[in-house]
Amino acid sequence: MTGPLLGIVTIGQSPRPDLASAFGAFAPGARIAVRGALDDASLAQVDEWSSLPTGYPLLVRLSDGTTREIGRDLIHPLVVAAAAMLAADGATAVVVACAGDFPAVPCPVPVVLPGRLLPAVVRALVADTRIGIVTPVRGQVEAADAKWRRDGFDPVVTWAEPDDHAALDRAAAMLRDAGVPMIVLDCMGHADPAARRLEAGSGVRVLLAQSLVARVAGELVRAPASVPAR
Repeated sequence: MTGPLLGIVTIGQSPRPDLASAFGAFAPGARIAVRGALDDASLAQVDEWSSLPTGYPLLVRLSDGTTREIGRDLIHPLVVAAAAMLAADGATAVVVACAGDFPAVPCPVPVVLPGRLLPAVVRALVADTRIGIVTPVRGQVEAADAKWRRDGFDPVVTWAEPDDHAALDRAAAMLRDAGVPMIVLDCMGHADPAARRLEAGSGVRVLLAQSLVARVAGELVRAPASVPAR
C-alpha cells in the first residue's frame, strides 16, 4: 500500500488496534504505524518503573492488555526515541497519544501534542471558561487542574479510567452537579463509548480527545488530489 504515513506513539506498548482504527477512520488513503514507547521494555522493567514515585503518573497500556502508572519523566525520552524511529520510517507526521501536559518532542516531522491542541479547540467552542475535565487517573487531577488554569480556564477536574463504567458514572454525576457546559475527556485512551456514557450521565456535550486529534492528524496526511490534465 502506498500513501502518506501517519505515525502514532503510544505511551505504552503496541499493538494498539483501537488507535490505528480511530485514526485510520479520518485518514483515508494513509498508512498508520503505531510504535510504543515501552515496546523494548521487559515486563520486569515496566514493573520497576511503575513502582517509582512520580509527581505526574501516566496510565500506560501494555501489549497484554494490562495497565500500569509510570512517571512522565521516564516516559518522555522513550517517546522522543519512538517518534524519531517513525520519522525515519517515512512518517509525514507523528501523534503522541497522550492528552496530558506532555513536554515538547523534538522530531524532523510535525508532532501533534493533544495536550496543546485540546485547549485551543475548547477556547474556540465555548465562551464560558468553566469546563469539566476527566483525566484517566487520580494522580493527574491536580496537574490537570493547574494546566487548564494556565490555559485560561476554570476547570472542574475528576478522573475515570477508560474502561471503568462505575468511575465514568461517578464522574458524570459530579460534573452534572457542578453545572459545567462542556466536558473534555482528557485522555487518548477514552473512546466513543466512554464519551457517550459520560454524555448520558451528565446531560452535556463531551469533547473526545481521541477523535478530535484523529481529525486534525488526518488533515496532515491527506493524500493530495490529482490535478486533471488540461
